[in-house]
Amino acid sequence: MHSPVPSRSTLSRRTALGVVTAGSAVALAGCTPSGIDRRPRKKAAAAPTPDADPDVALAATVLADEQAMLDLIAATVARHPALEARLATARDAHQAHVDLLTKAVPKDARVSPGASPSADTSPSVSPSVSPSPTGSPTVPARRPRAVAAVAAAEDRLALVGRRSAFAAQSGVFARVLAGMSASAAQHAVALGDTGALP
Repeated sequence: MHSPVPSRSTLSRRTALGVVTAGSAVALAGCTPSGIDRRPRKKAAAAPTPDADPDVALAATVLADEQAMLDLIAATVARHPALEARLATARDAHQAHVDLLTKAVPKDARVSPGASPSADTSPSVSPSVSPSPTGSPTVPARRPRAVAAVAAAEDRLALVGRRSAFAAQSGVFARVLAGMSASAAQHAVALGDTGALP
């Protein structure tokens, strides 16, 4: 007995589904969500200013948040020197973010860490690390709580980073912000296990 060979002229459901899926993917590749246009725009060659480029104001806000996180890590290491090795990776990552953003943000567009930007200069994102009334971050006296405070600040920074990535006008800048957000999320998870600390 031989098995029936399917006719080449019939179209199987699997093939039809594959064709429809591939066609849909191609059709949707050029679409953007309603109200969001991520295609690059042609701009004049003028130097970017906070008024002309909303991403500059957003970058200034993100720079302030990254600097505030770096300040919190420095204050934590100053109070608990034994945590320097544990916080070194996060410190190095945030220093790289600060260095990158410092090159991108004009000096006249920068905001101080913890300052809340005005509504007309940046999207609705809130600072991730709140400064204490004295201006320097408050660090708990016990090491496990200090690490937990840094982990919580990293978690807030990750959330603010995601919101900032959605608010960015430039697709390239949105990807940079998303990467910074992912970095903060990884640090939050890595620092979240404080069980081994005395």
